[in-house]
Amino acid sequence: MSSLEPPGEAGEPGGVAPVVPPRRRTVLWSAIGAAVVAAVLVAVIASAQPSSQVMGQSPLLGKPAPAVSGPGLAGGHYSLAQFKGRWVLVNFMATWCQPCQAEMPQLVKFSRQHAGKGDAMVLTVADDPSNVGQLRNFLRARGADWPAVDDPEATVAYGLTGLPSSFLVAPDGTVYAYLLGQVNATELDGWLRQGAAKGFGPA
Repeated sequence: MSSLEPPGEAGEPGGVAPVVPPRRRTVLWSAIGAAVVAAVLVAVIASAQPSSQVMGQSPLLGKPAPAVSGPGLAGGHYSLAQFKGRWVLVNFMATWCQPCQAEMPQLVKFSRQHAGKGDAMVLTVADDPSNVGQLRNFLRARGADWPAVDDPEATVAYGLTGLPSSFLVAPDGTVYAYLLGQVNATELDGWLRQGAAKGFGPA
């Protein structure tokens, strides 16, 4: 055994647990403290923006939202431009998309929470022209009373690569966020508050 090794190290017969010198204990507690602080910082950063929705990359971010215009699935004619002045969640949907169906209760919740104030709304765009009839019935059956349009050109203009896909358009008409995956009403409100804090409009 080297003279530098403390007697009774683990693995030696009759060995006892070594006593940690005060200096080593100080370093140990400092390391633990630093780890705790780092964990708190990570938690704070993570809570600063919605978590379950993924902020997707899109060349449209910060730019004027492409036009959305077409016949309403339940009648009439709608365009994104007519809703300028409020937050608009442009939500692309098809009934064969299971996650799209699963997010519907959250869309309904978000829409109803803001219907009274008129500060935010949902605008559904049919992603599949052959699915328009089924989508109309699906929305009606689930109480989705917001505008829904058939505009095949919008799918191309927004550069969709999959569903669910939603674009949060600010009151000034710019694309504030591209959300991949199922939306959540509470987290959508988080995006609105975040946008309002940055001067994009009311939350």
